[in-house]
Amino acid sequence: MRLYEGLRVVEFTTNIAGPTIGRWLAEYGADVIHVERPVYGDDSRGYPPMFDGVSAQYHTLNHGKKSLVLDLKDPEGLKIAKELCKTADIVLESNRPGAMDRLGLGYEALREINPRLIYGSISAWGHKGPYADRPGYDVIAQGASGMMYYNGDDNTGPVKVFCEIGDYGAATSGFGAINAALYYRERTGLGQYVDISLVKTLASMAVKLDDQRIYHRETKKTGSQGSNLLCPYGTFRCPDGKYIIIACSNNSLTFRFFRLIGRPELCEDPRFASNMKRLENTEILMPVLYEWLEKMGTAANAEKALLSAGLPCSRVYTYEDVDQDPHYNEAGWFADIPMPEGMALRTRRLVGSPFEFSADKPEYKPLEGFGCGNYEILGQLGYSKEQVDQLETRWAEAVKKS
Repeated sequence: MRLYEGLRVVEFTTNIAGPTIGRWLAEYGADVIHVERPVYGDDSRGYPPMFDGVSAQYHTLNHGKKSLVLDLKDPEGLKIAKELCKTADIVLESNRPGAMDRLGLGYEALREINPRLIYGSISAWGHKGPYADRPGYDVIAQGASGMMYYNGDDNTGPVKVFCEIGDYGAATSGFGAINAALYYRERTGLGQYVDISLVKTLASMAVKLDDQRIYHRETKKTGSQGSNLLCPYGTFRCPDGKYIIIACSNNSLTFRFFRLIGRPELCEDPRFASNMKRLENTEILMPVLYEWLEKMGTAANAEKALLSAGLPCSRVYTYEDVDQDPHYNEAGWFADIPMPEGMALRTRRLVGSPFEFSADKPEYKPLEGFGCGNYEILGQLGYSKEQVDQLETRWAEAVKKS
């Protein structure tokens, strides 16, 4: 039996965070209906990379689902949405707070007709507090969480994380929360509301207020070459222009590092006797570290020496390094996501979901096309093919006139 076999998920989501939760549920057997607006569909249909006008990103985020086109501003479209939610196990939505309530599709309205419903809302600021109505995306979450400010150093200014960490972080926490709600329902028979905020997700990783409130010290920007918590711990440039990460998280590893680089006397130096002392004397220790890297010549040589001593380390990978890495390949971390029939790109290779189960394996199916689930899903609700065609035409014309 698949992990989520028999579960029906109705998604009123767009962009990245919400669809990613649904994507992972679909990979493990859930029946996921991805509701899209007429004509334009999900915003991510315009995201690169594009192949013959078709977004590979959209199909990556929504593979394994059924696309259902509904006009929620039309009474018939709204009626259909409510009918689907009446029998759904999970509803996911990523609209501006209040939008679903105004449509009559908010949690309070839907739990009246479906008490077992688990309702996940994904937004920038969450659904409580004075900023709840503000729009927001990943880059705003990175800035408003404090994460962006402390990335980089005093010369670079705030630095955005390269990937959409707010979206994917919220998806990961949301996926865990939805599963916890499923467990609660298993014991009580009741669903519940799950509020997922991009800003809160990143702030829970980044914000450490005790530095100011208790220790009365400023949190410093350390860039890639340092840490506010540990030393020696960071990313360091090697003479060949590549980078090595050295992560000595305790005295045992640090003293082993001192012996490796031929400086055993540093183990007895009171300036480096504890992690706190090393943090206070980073400016003295860093030239010693770089002197050793100079002797190593390349990041590969440094990595080999560090690994031979059992020290936590890694070269900094590019996408090409990831693609060729034996661990990624032999551990089976890659997934080839199928694209729809007729698309020039047949599969999109990426690293799969960040979790694995011993009792089930992910299954990757394409999402065939815009509105590909219309006839099947609406047919289950009693609509004929002719009626579906009429609704699609009416909704498309209404959007074009608006």
